[in-house]
Amino acid sequence: MPTKTKIPNTNDGNASNYSSLLKNLENIKSEFVTLREYVGDNEDELLEKISGISEMINRTEASSAEFHKKADSIIQELQKIRDTTNKASITTSNEVIGLLKLSEYQSNIRMLAESKYGSLEDIEKMAEQTAEIVNLFDKISIESENKIPLPHEVRQWAVSTIFDCADRWEIRFDDLFKILLDSLGKNLLKESIRIQQVRDIFGIKAVDKIKNKLKLS
Repeated sequence: MPTKTKIPNTNDGNASNYSSLLKNLENIKSEFVTLREYVGDNEDELLEKISGISEMINRTEASSAEFHKKADSIIQELQKIRDTTNKASITTSNEVIGLLKLSEYQSNIRMLAESKYGSLEDIEKMAEQTAEIVNLFDKISIESENKIPLPHEVRQWAVSTIFDCADRWEIRFDDLFKILLDSLGKNLLKESIRIQQVRDIFGIKAVDKIKNKLKLS
């Protein structure tokens, strides 16, 4: 297998990621409109923080790590608000936290998937991050008493992306499948895996193993 190398962090290479983040931030920003009646003046401060991140991303020299750091600062502010406001505000705050973390997660997966070369460790990292975002949305659902699952499309996109990377990075099917089972579990895999994609990449034997393990017809 080729030696793993790092892709240079160029402005052109990250342009699409920054564009996507800006779009996500604008969507997240709109969510704060519903917070005004609950959090009052605090909302203006949070909106200002989000605007600051947007400006930072517009300067394409900004690193992904810096974005995540600033996004986390917004999440901390939201958590403070959650502790001091009523149940309706808690639900709304949780939804915004979920949006922020989802944006961060999708950015991480995309950056990993863009690498020409990768290893089993990268596959494991992608699977673990997927499990973390699924668990986060489950936790939000419990705390807000309002079911807010991670959208099925996101789970399917994540598993599909992992399989595409495994194909490009020449990862053995048995190693890949073990990691996915350990990190995601049978139920999530059963709901998200695309059998046709598995057949195209790894062949009918891999499909048979998946069907037997996940008890698919």
